[in-house]
Amino acid sequence: MPDELKTEFKGMLDESIKANLEEIVGPEIASRIEETLKKYRLDLAVNGTDLSDDSKVAFAKDVLSIARGEKAAYLMSSDATGGYLVPTELHNEIIRIAATTGIIVRDAKRWPMSENELEIPRYTGAVMQGEYQGEDEEGDEIQNDLGEAVLNAKYWQTIIRAGNRLLKNASVNLADWFLVMAAEGLAYRIDREGFMGGTFTGSPFKGLLGSDEVTLHTMTSGKTGFDKFDIAEASDVIAAVPTAAVGKGAFYFHRTVWAKLKGKKDATSGLYEFSQQNSNLLRFYKENGINPVGMIEEYPVFTTDVLPAWSDSGVSKKFGVFANMELALAWGDKGPMEVAKSTDATVGGKSLFRANQTAFRFGHEHALAVALPAAAVVIKTAAS
Repeated sequence: MPDELKTEFKGMLDESIKANLEEIVGPEIASRIEETLKKYRLDLAVNGTDLSDDSKVAFAKDVLSIARGEKAAYLMSSDATGGYLVPTELHNEIIRIAATTGIIVRDAKRWPMSENELEIPRYTGAVMQGEYQGEDEEGDEIQNDLGEAVLNAKYWQTIIRAGNRLLKNASVNLADWFLVMAAEGLAYRIDREGFMGGTFTGSPFKGLLGSDEVTLHTMTSGKTGFDKFDIAEASDVIAAVPTAAVGKGAFYFHRTVWAKLKGKKDATSGLYEFSQQNSNLLRFYKENGINPVGMIEEYPVFTTDVLPAWSDSGVSKKFGVFANMELALAWGDKGPMEVAKSTDATVGGKSLFRANQTAFRFGHEHALAVALPAAAVVIKTAAS
């Protein structure tokens, strides 16, 4: 097929899938997934990948086979679910894509899991210092600093709906869409659990805002709204993290909160409190996929849609995080991901039979736990 026709076909395929997505998840999320796809394709063009086009085509063909009720050739059978297991190379590609769109998948420590439960080491002391021991003296057990955190795997799934006519075209582009949609769904849910776990119905994990072990910084009396967060509060938040853990620290807010905070001006000097601070340092924090949107002191600011929005502002409200995510959180990956044809008659409010569509269920077992509470600080507004 000539390159011009390939480009035209890719555009038609992209528009068809995006339009279908908008019906299920809305235009905003569909656009976000499309942007992730564009970043993924750009990354492939620049850096390449260990996953070959042949493997992608084999995956796309197996998706078609599953839709027809035929046996898949590339995917491995899963006796436990009756579906298929995604090969390791494909699973690793999904995780790699997820790390370009999700903060926790990218930054938190990843632990491979072979069982449903995994105990990991957890340092619980304020500082590790030990003691000097004289000749012929016994050492004292003065601290019990090394504890454990337990990763308990839970099953997560997302359902993707596709038109049967579209599925006939088993191509690299179709495989890219499926990979990106699975990765986007996984990354968003792990981000939500990592930050907000334990604060909403259906959450199986304890995230930073839901944990009673993570340091809580309550803003000084009278600062009852998100707009009252200032550079003095930010400095106290940073100081609350031990020197040994603060190195890769970063601030995290909802995008609407940071949009307001970065426009704040000091009442005396008239200068911006945050957005102009050390902006020249931003170039050192540019990373694939997720880039900082500002700086506070010498630490980058990242935004995420899972934290409370500006409209949620109120008294005694947790809304922001400062953390060295690599130390603060751990997530367990009990791969590989599973894929199966959905047996549901209606997905996203639409009858699959009447719409001539097929739904696919992507499932994955993973776990999440606070690893080092001292490496994170949750920011909360004052009660009065």
